[in-house]
Amino acid sequence: MLRLVPTTAKRVLDLGCAEGAFGAGIKEVTGAEVWGIEFDEHAANAATGVLDRVLAGDADKRIAELPDAHFDVITCNDVLEHLLDPGATLKQLRRKLTPGGLVIASIPNIRFLPALSKIIFRKDFPQEDFGIFDRTHLRFFTRKSMMRMFESSGFTMQSIKGINAHYGGLWLLANVLSFGYFADGLYLQYACVAAPAD
Repeated sequence: MLRLVPTTAKRVLDLGCAEGAFGAGIKEVTGAEVWGIEFDEHAANAATGVLDRVLAGDADKRIAELPDAHFDVITCNDVLEHLLDPGATLKQLRRKLTPGGLVIASIPNIRFLPALSKIIFRKDFPQEDFGIFDRTHLRFFTRKSMMRMFESSGFTMQSIKGINAHYGGLWLLANVLSFGYFADGLYLQYACVAAPAD
């Protein structure tokens, strides 16, 4: 995800910054001023040691406090699926971007074939501590619904690329036999880069 952040970015917001590791990487690569928003107060306190400014608490409330047209890039790594209304959050974030600014997000893919097999063959929808079935996920996305969410929130998707692929033989066979119908299911997540629509 770090490779997707333009090296020209001067001010970056890392939504769901956790303890600040990703934001620190952005600072190291770009020299940008990096702000963070983190729901978990303990993690937010840790992030204050590595980021320029950190706000703790509810994402939507804290986003509302940010200056408009301030950030060149806003990153949302594995965070939108934890929000009650991620589309509304994206609409808020849109106002915080400078002209030409980008939202860069990684989002889990519920059509990831190993996850889908648990639903179809095991007849289960497990609740787990991490991954696709993280018990704190409030929303679930496919590649198609990710694109729809961004577009309905006033963005144009500049790129969407599968990451963290699973190339097991059974899944490759399923993809070949279905003439590519399950190609999107090879990826655990999608990396999205979106800009406000004109």
